Amino acid sequence: MDAPAISRLAVATYGDLFRSLPGFNVSNYGQGGIGYGLSLRGYTESEHGRDIAYYIDGVPLNEVSSLHTPNYADLNVLFPETIKSIEIVRGPFSVEYGDSNMGGSVNITTKQAEPFASVGVSGGMQGTARGVATYSTTQGAWLPYLAFEGYHTDGYRDNSFINRYNSFNKVTTTLPDGATVSFRAQAYGTEYGSPGYSSRDAIAAGTISERSATNPTDGGNKQLENLVTNYSSGALDQELKGTLFVSHQFSNRFSDFGGGQRVQHDDRTMVGGRVSKVWSGAIGDDIPVQVLLGSNWRTDFIEAFQAPTIARAVSGPAAVNVGLTETNIAGFGQVQVKPLPWLKFTAGGRYDQFYYDINDRITPGGTPNISNGIASPKAGVAITPFKWLELFANYGEGFRSIDVPAELIGNPGIQPFRIVSREGGVQFTFDRFRLLASYWTTDSANEAFQAAPGLPVTFLGKAQRNGYDVDARWFVIKDPVNNVSLFANYGGVSARLIDAAPSYFVPNVPSYVANVGVDFNVATVNAQVLSGSAYVTFVGRKNLTQDGLITTSPYSRVTGKLAYSWPEGWTAFTQATWYPGDRLSEIAINFGDPVGAKTSDIFVSAQPTIAVLAGVSYRFPTVMAETTPKLVTK
Repeated sequence: MDAPAISRLAVATYGDLFRSLPGFNVSNYGQGGIGYGLSLRGYTESEHGRDIAYYIDGVPLNEVSSLHTPNYADLNVLFPETIKSIEIVRGPFSVEYGDSNMGGSVNITTKQAEPFASVGVSGGMQGTARGVATYSTTQGAWLPYLAFEGYHTDGYRDNSFINRYNSFNKVTTTLPDGATVSFRAQAYGTEYGSPGYSSRDAIAAGTISERSATNPTDGGNKQLENLVTNYSSGALDQELKGTLFVSHQFSNRFSDFGGGQRVQHDDRTMVGGRVSKVWSGAIGDDIPVQVLLGSNWRTDFIEAFQAPTIARAVSGPAAVNVGLTETNIAGFGQVQVKPLPWLKFTAGGRYDQFYYDINDRITPGGTPNISNGIASPKAGVAITPFKWLELFANYGEGFRSIDVPAELIGNPGIQPFRIVSREGGVQFTFDRFRLLASYWTTDSANEAFQAAPGLPVTFLGKAQRNGYDVDARWFVIKDPVNNVSLFANYGGVSARLIDAAPSYFVPNVPSYVANVGVDFNVATVNAQVLSGSAYVTFVGRKNLTQDGLITTSPYSRVTGKLAYSWPEGWTAFTQATWYPGDRLSEIAINFGDPVGAKTSDIFVSAQPTIAVLAGVSYRFPTVMAETTPKLVTK
């Protein structure tokens, strides 16, 4: 997905970047400035996207050993205007991405430069207001890309406000040998309220309002600063690239998951880097071959504290008080060979080693320092008998590292969670039509499940996920000026526990997610342009208990955006999200027993029936045309 495609989407929060994409399930908790529920390949939505590996410019986003949930992913730091492209790999099939890659990986690349600056304001329902300004130019030895954002919303429910600022600052230069180097610094901060989760039965009975907050003092704050350097040299088929980064963040979250309010305080500094090199050549004169080798390193210095609170004041002894250093060192490699013009083999893998240095202040010496490692082999084959037809099959193993506060303390022998995944599929590519279909299966030796952040992590034993994805797009109009395309995608999933009766299902996994829609970019008059997108999302029922006796209802969501641009640089837009039916099933959590729970144990966070935003922006050039020197004759 590139910047023009993103500009056509109705993006109110980062979750909207992924809603229309095949295979994704996206859920808005409605709890303020926390990570969304993002899932791929049959993983649960209730764990804040932890089973996908996220990167921005090569920097990992998943928070290892998080109190909130293992490998918690909060992409609120992402600035939509700064995105150049989003690359998505469904399944654990890329050697470049390791920890948390069980459902797949998301690699986001930010812009280097563009020949204009912009200012924009937008606002809408629920007291939402946003201001954004960017500055960039493509002239000069140092190319800046600067972006600033201020944001506020009251939220749909009581005590669901969000205040946020974001500053993204990047400069890029080209070295004498043609290599590019970029330096960026980001500062992000947010403060928010959390309305909590309400009884589904009580809302249905009318005894409480779906908008009411359970505790007006729930909420939190987060602050992040980072410095990142990226280096790239050579063409893509011979590229040498590297990344160095340092990031600091702290956060506090006050919330209640059934046992009263508690605070989770997290203060962490992350340092690391990665380097990779691609070589492309041939065996003899006839067999193309490409080799990728690389390595990555990451160290997190973490202070984690959790204790009961009343109105944000600590009211009892700490449940967690730990300082730790977690280091991940990995190497990866891949070989691609094309012995025939229509046949390509891929083989590779990675090895990740983890080191944990733990200071448990509640039980000193109770958890020894440990080290463990895991290998992740990958293999694939692609057959292209015709230029419009490709058959493919992939094998890959993925994993998630151990979370110290939630899993390792008390279980020093625990190992990284390993999964094995296989897929096979077909892709048809014509000038105006594209269709991809695949079937996949994933086996887990020991399913780790957390019904909600703050609730205990439980181990459910063996699990198997099976599913299929279908993604189609028809380019109705396709020319340099006008583009209209229709798209549809469907992902069906079965996520079951093996030999664990009466537990049969992995909870909080929708049986299907489908999208049907249109996006367009059409010239009107006098170089003016009408653009936008509209799509309907259909989400199947989710088992809320392991026995499958309590479920959500299927629901749908309609999303659309319409923008009109003038050649002078002005753009006006409006966008809306509408839930025509059920608004309680997007987020539903079982606070009771995983087997045999009652309907009174189900708590939800209601979505608004409709949310409308509108705004205007102005773009002006920063690149001045060079004047032709006058010819003077004497």
